[in-house]
Amino acid sequence: MNNPVLKLQSIIETLHPAEKRVAEYILNHQEQIGQISVQKLAEDTESSVATVARLAKRAGYSGFRQLKLALLSFRVEQPKDNILYEDIRAGMDSGQVIQQLSQWAKQCIDDTARVLVPESVDQAVEALLKAQKTAFFGQGSSSFVAMDASFKWIRLNRWSFAYNDPQVMLLSGVMLQPEDVLVAISYTGKTRETLEVAAMAKEHGAKVISITQLGNNPLHQMADIGLWVTDTEMGMKRGDIGSRLALSHVIDILYMAMISRDFTDSVVQLEETYTMVHKQRPRD
Repeated sequence: MNNPVLKLQSIIETLHPAEKRVAEYILNHQEQIGQISVQKLAEDTESSVATVARLAKRAGYSGFRQLKLALLSFRVEQPKDNILYEDIRAGMDSGQVIQQLSQWAKQCIDDTARVLVPESVDQAVEALLKAQKTAFFGQGSSSFVAMDASFKWIRLNRWSFAYNDPQVMLLSGVMLQPEDVLVAISYTGKTRETLEVAAMAKEHGAKVISITQLGNNPLHQMADIGLWVTDTEMGMKRGDIGSRLALSHVIDILYMAMISRDFTDSVVQLEETYTMVHKQRPRD
């Protein structure tokens, strides 16, 4: 995870008031951050040097110096023509909506790629390849992501299932064993039903992989392996559009990584399932 801006944004609502003031100041003065000393930052935010240090550590850095260097490096790495895409406005024609939503979808994917940790993806893929059974759980729009994931796993001849009914989810969670894996999908990381199923799965020894919004949310804390997507729901672009895109992108990454890791057997299974499905389709 190499985006310090997203790191600060992800934890800002969990900070103490003084720490939050420091984080907001940094986010609002990114262009000047290279010239701001820790003493000046503490003074301007009516906090203390210790508060600034605590904020940096909460964001995953050893201190303000490392956080400042990360911010400076990140700004240098960004394309010069990178823009913030405007929100939906009244009266936009179809061409404008197509262009803006397409740009926004690409931004969701790009930002999620920045916050995914390759080592965590490797750990997740290893666990999924070893799993006897893989369960996918999600509520609301996350349930569609879970169902799509289960279909993908079936194409690889891997035992998987996905339910969105809370009672069935809990019953299935009870049946998971130490050799099984639960992939818990929740954009907020706070969905009560998904948290209950994850807790049940862990109680029975199953490994839990979480896919959540960037941040130290309850589901991420509970999981054995945590994967993040970026903060995508904003303005009028709500309705789970961005979160669904980002969550599905992580599932696709896991799917393709599994195929790459177990390439020969995976190709055989994909060919067999493709042939079987097409035999069942009516001919033109």
